[in-house]
Amino acid sequence: MYAISTVAAPRGARVGDRLRTADLGRRPVRRLAATALLVPGRGGLDAYRASLDSAADDFAAWDGVVVTIEAGDEATHRLLIVDRYRQVYAVYDSADPDRLPSTHELEEWFRFLATAC
Repeated sequence: MYAISTVAAPRGARVGDRLRTADLGRRPVRRLAATALLVPGRGGLDAYRASLDSAADDFAAWDGVVVTIEAGDEATHRLLIVDRYRQVYAVYDSADPDRLPSTHELEEWFRFLATAC
């Protein structure tokens, strides 16, 4: 039998793990939203976060939301793609914000999760 594990923190999450509800922030009442969970590392993410903020309406059209949690002291930034059941679908780690998924790529993830789940 295959079991999905629950991890204690997003920094240690892998594809297939399930996050705690508290890690994903406030969820919509319908609970259909997929989440892009941004875990900042060292270094600036202002431009990247601004691009995510500017695409919020596009994400919302597919029940997608971006949540940023408290920055850590790690060298890399981490972005997790999480479905409405809190399961991790993708993990991106990079010290360079330009190597994290673009707003278009995130919208495609949200579109996929909205139609697959």
